[in-house]
Amino acid sequence: MMDVLRIVPFAVIYYPGLTSTDRYYDEIKHPMDFGTMSSKLNLGDYQYMEQFQKDFELVLSNCRTFNPPTTYPTLCADTMEKQFKKEWVRAMEKKIPWVEKRSLQSLMAQLNKENM
Repeated sequence: MMDVLRIVPFAVIYYPGLTSTDRYYDEIKHPMDFGTMSSKLNLGDYQYMEQFQKDFELVLSNCRTFNPPTTYPTLCADTMEKQFKKEWVRAMEKKIPWVEKRSLQSLMAQLNKENM
């Protein structure tokens, strides 16, 4: 999953050809990004796995709302969603220890680090 996520942080939020993010905040009423998700993980703001999932899906939804179909950002969002769905099933299994579920935290930290 890390290989997939490495290509996305700079592209998912808005199309790179734009010179201003003003339009983004006019169109997207509930912004969410991987840096915010990483902070929320570090602060323990996610009490349930579903809250993390909802924020992740919001990032992808915002991307698809703001960017035209078939552009690089939306294609990245599609790829990330497919991979996330595969990994999410494993994370939600009760047999997986909490430590492995917390690997999501390290994943988000990596996304945040690469985004900078």
